[in-house]
Amino acid sequence: MSAEASRPADDGEAAELASIVSIVQATANELSVDVIEQIVLRVAPIRRTRRRLQIALETRPLLLTGGHPNVPATAQDLCHALVDAGASAVVLPACEGCGRHVRMPHKAPDGGRHCSRCERNHRARECSNCGQVRPVYRSIEGDTLCRVCWRSDTRSFAVCSRCGQNATIITRRPEPVCVRCYRAPLKRCSLCDKDGPVATHLDGRRVCARCYYGMRRPRPCPDCGQPRFLTHPHSGRMTCAECAGAPATLACPGCGSVSNSRKHHFCDRCRHPATVRRLLTKEDGEVPEALRPLEAYLLTHPTKSDSIERWALRSGTARTLRDLVEGRLALDAGAIIDALPSPQSEAFLLSLLAAAGLLPEDDVHQARFERWLEHWLAGIESQQDRLILHRYHAWGTNQLLRRPVSRPTGRGHRMSRHRSRLRYCAHLLVHIREAGHTIASFPQRDLDRHLTGSSSQKDALSHFTRWLRQHRLSALTVSARSTGEPSPGMDSDQRWQTARRFLNDDTIPPGDRVGGLLTLLYGMQATRVVALERSSVTELGGRVSLTIGSDPIELPATLGRAVRDLMSASAPKTDRWLFPGRNPGTHLTAGTLVQRLARYGLRLADARATTLLELAQHMHPRLISDLLGLSTTAAARWWRLAAGDWTGYPPIR
Repeated sequence: MSAEASRPADDGEAAELASIVSIVQATANELSVDVIEQIVLRVAPIRRTRRRLQIALETRPLLLTGGHPNVPATAQDLCHALVDAGASAVVLPACEGCGRHVRMPHKAPDGGRHCSRCERNHRARECSNCGQVRPVYRSIEGDTLCRVCWRSDTRSFAVCSRCGQNATIITRRPEPVCVRCYRAPLKRCSLCDKDGPVATHLDGRRVCARCYYGMRRPRPCPDCGQPRFLTHPHSGRMTCAECAGAPATLACPGCGSVSNSRKHHFCDRCRHPATVRRLLTKEDGEVPEALRPLEAYLLTHPTKSDSIERWALRSGTARTLRDLVEGRLALDAGAIIDALPSPQSEAFLLSLLAAAGLLPEDDVHQARFERWLEHWLAGIESQQDRLILHRYHAWGTNQLLRRPVSRPTGRGHRMSRHRSRLRYCAHLLVHIREAGHTIASFPQRDLDRHLTGSSSQKDALSHFTRWLRQHRLSALTVSARSTGEPSPGMDSDQRWQTARRFLNDDTIPPGDRVGGLLTLLYGMQATRVVALERSSVTELGGRVSLTIGSDPIELPATLGRAVRDLMSASAPKTDRWLFPGRNPGTHLTAGTLVQRLARYGLRLADARATTLLELAQHMHPRLISDLLGLSTTAAARWWRLAAGDWTGYPPIR
């Protein structure tokens, strides 16, 4: 309610307001009548509250100067508002228990006032049920009960007047209402100054639900900069308890943390084991022996517990996992894919099971590809095109896909490239059919015209046309893109200007900074950047080194700090990848990194070519090979392109 809306509507109200203002001005003579009137209307917006304030001021003359211990709550608000406005003679009332100048809604036994914390301590008694010393929440038939025991005691149950259920009753006047149906009264929040349902009283201040639940997530404290619960108003802003000089508030009862999000009384870290067990236990309360590795993985690779809880409640993937737990679904990649509702769901759950060691990663990639191929071929309209593509996959590429890979992520990358290759092949067959030809009659010149300016299509179709010729289905020829003559897409000045921007601009996220700088300074491909492991980073004496090839490279100080920031912010230390991906056990995809860096105007292919050409002008190819992990053939090729003469240098190693 605004001050304007609260102005007296009749002479009686006006006289009451004038009486309050005159009493206050006698003490706060630095303030004008208008300022005092606005303050009174703000702390006492309705007539009944103003009337009580008037009575308190008239019957206790020293109320504003600290001469009376029992200061009503509205008068406390008035004192704080007057001091904030500059009234030097007004004395803030203090809690009888702790001496703090906070809101004190409770009367003390000796005639003073208690803040909420001291009142809780004062009311602490041994619970008649659990025997622990806790604040008394209710008394039933002479038994003093804490909040937890009261909610579970059958004597607190009754039939709710709203839902009709037999449940814990939180209020009985004018009629019984259970905890679930109860709605907190709408009051003005002391923090956001907006009307809302009261969630709690913090140091005597009313706190609405919006502000209260916001407090339970740590945010950087404006004073110390540490992620903490901002629960205390201090110097006109909300700070953590330590900066406000107060005991810790909202600390987790399990570990005492004041920097981890709270929910259901405990922080994420303390709730995590119980959350995982609820997700993986059968009806008998035991985790199936086959899923023990998954339990161990989830416990050692912590995810926020509230994220797991939301996922378990709302996701169809979680229901599929429950089928695995209850034995209704076999632990097989193909069966799991059939049970999942979408490709995103199957990618997540299968990645999780593979990361936990329950499914071989190669089997997961193979099963996902085969299921994709089945659905994709079924969606091709032309039966002739569908037959050609099926034969091409079965006889032309299937054996290539099953070859061993040198890197852990190579299998998935190979499957992804083959998907793209098949799509390009299908696109070509559609183009040939729409042109009124078959693959046997399509002219070579039309194919060349169709592929003009599309190097990625040439790479994909070169193998396809070679297979067509081998099986005498077509005479078409597509030459793969030549890798012998890369041309730098940016000059040296542009490269260093971009590198300086990534080094000095702290607004760029750490992942983007590290990815861009590794290409700008060391010429790394996006596929190798995203596949870097955390174990490749070493820190000694404050210096950060990164092993790309066989020897570690000491990083510039700014890049080293960005790498540290990335490691601390991107994922838990138990994660394998420096650039973790969306799904468990996976790293970021190269395409995602390329797209993110393109927002800053950085084309990784152009930057890599320029970087390697410049490095090859100043470094021996053997060094380039050892430090950057390039093959000796590739290092020699870059050396020749940079107009160097390798044979003129003596061997270094």
